[in-house]
Amino acid sequence: MDKNIIYLGSSESMSNIEDKSISLIVTSPPYNINVKYGNKVVNRKIVESKSTKYKDNLQESEYRALLRRVFDECKRVLKDDGSIWINIKNRYINGKILTPYWIEDFFDDMYLKNVIIWNFDWGGSTNTRFAPRYEYVFWFTKHKSNYIFNLDDVKVPALNYRPDRYKSQFKNPSDVWRIPMVSGNFEERTGHPAQFPEKLIERIVKVASNEGDIVLDPFMGSGTTAVVAKKLNRYFIGYEIVEEYVKMAEERLALLKEKDTYKQLEIKFWEELANE
Repeated sequence: MDKNIIYLGSSESMSNIEDKSISLIVTSPPYNINVKYGNKVVNRKIVESKSTKYKDNLQESEYRALLRRVFDECKRVLKDDGSIWINIKNRYINGKILTPYWIEDFFDDMYLKNVIIWNFDWGGSTNTRFAPRYEYVFWFTKHKSNYIFNLDDVKVPALNYRPDRYKSQFKNPSDVWRIPMVSGNFEERTGHPAQFPEKLIERIVKVASNEGDIVLDPFMGSGTTAVVAKKLNRYFIGYEIVEEYVKMAEERLALLKEKDTYKQLEIKFWEELANE
């Protein structure tokens, strides 16, 4: 089975992946609100794609059927101690909010461990309701109690730490994660209309997988999951139907490799100086 690869194609059939071979699946499916996937933002202007295959305006029944096919495949390839993390948000349709809790219907044979609220400081604005400043991350495990959960790797400083009352200066993060969205001045910005921030994926990869594990993203987009997995010494596999995004991901991974090579050369240089 190939690793560290992004397939240009649909994840509705992941025949390239063996049963029970993936430790962590983290993804954000298309919103189905007519987002122009394939387009990218360059200097605050939308550059339209000429080769986008996916139309983000399916009938609701078609949309959910698509996700069911993908998530059924995800469950097939997931290890028994693995988990699935899905970022999804509310949709505003015909004057009312549609919450995404229907996603649970696809995982009635798994265990919902947390619904994380991802809170950010900026986003769309409106004068008819309060400005939306959060999305959801649903965390499902295959097993009730036997699953990867590296809590010590993601603990945060305890602001009210007192040595006479607490054993540690660090604590378990809450289920509200305050992580900025990717904005125009971020070094990691690619122009993808719904790009993951690396900090969000970093916490998930650290807590829900180990070094050497395989991380899968069935809706890879511009490659953030792959980049974070590589940085944290995990393997990655992804699927993406938009060719422009696959190229973006490959460019980001190539740049990461260049930085790693430079770092290795720098370390070697200083080691040679130290030995003189």
